[in-house]
Amino acid sequence: MARNDLTKLLKELDRVAGTTAINGPRRVAERIVRDLQERGPAWSGSFSNSWQIEGPDRTVKGTGAEGKPQPLIAPTVTGLQATRSLLTKNKLLFTISNFSPYADIATDQAAGVFVNPGTDPIKPVEKTGTRQKGIRGLLTGAGGNKRTAPFNWFGLYLKAGAIDKTIQVVMDQYVR
Repeated sequence: MARNDLTKLLKELDRVAGTTAINGPRRVAERIVRDLQERGPAWSGSFSNSWQIEGPDRTVKGTGAEGKPQPLIAPTVTGLQATRSLLTKNKLLFTISNFSPYADIATDQAAGVFVNPGTDPIKPVEKTGTRQKGIRGLLTGAGGNKRTAPFNWFGLYLKAGAIDKTIQVVMDQYVR
């Protein structure tokens, strides 16, 4: 009888550990997308709503539509066998990307030509000035160009520790 109870306990621990190992990164991916939507530029909202989370079996995409940023719910991974195979392959569970045609410009990775749509941005203008080298957020002096997110916002999120902090905060919720 005790041996049978121990087997049940071990199976339950295996299930809980697998759920934590999948749902933790799943929640991290959702939170990272929310962070990117909040920190990134938003004129019409199309870029903010163009984030996607790719899971092992399915990809969840934003609408790409204009308007306030909409949260994304990462794809679920179900089944003990699927969980075990993911954990033993030592690969990423979720990949985040942006499918907007101007994602490289909005993340300050490439120069681009901005055409003012004639409407006010949905996010407050952070700075105005003259665009330098055609880069979205690189503004100096006086001028009519506007930006709704700091220059190099994306690179700073990735390299200045903000993404690491997000991962730590969300995963700490699953370890307790």
